[in-house]
Amino acid sequence: MKCTIVTSVDIFQSGKNFHYSLFIAHLCIEKLLKAFVTKNTKQIPPKTHNLLRLADLADLELDDEKISFFEQLNQFQMDTRYPDEKFELYKMATKEFTADRIKKLKEIHVWLISKI
Repeated sequence: MKCTIVTSVDIFQSGKNFHYSLFIAHLCIEKLLKAFVTKNTKQIPPKTHNLLRLADLADLELDDEKISFFEQLNQFQMDTRYPDEKFELYKMATKEFTADRIKKLKEIHVWLISKI
């Protein structure tokens, strides 16, 4: 899973496609949460990309900061799946906005790994 974070950071550091960096960040967290769901329920996780739903199924307690972060990342999972939304996300994903989310991605990743 570490390579997904590296990919997200690499895209960010390229100075372009910040929205895609956040899409990859979403994938990273989604896959970790699905691992938790599988571990806790002993079942295949549902076909959803909603991080809050997956965190709930994984029985993870989220503080307000994590809830807000997951809500923001949920918007970026739509990027490649639903191209009509892409322009709005592209405008939202400024360098500063993305830098802040990449920093938070690293923190959340460490937090999730510590829970496994």
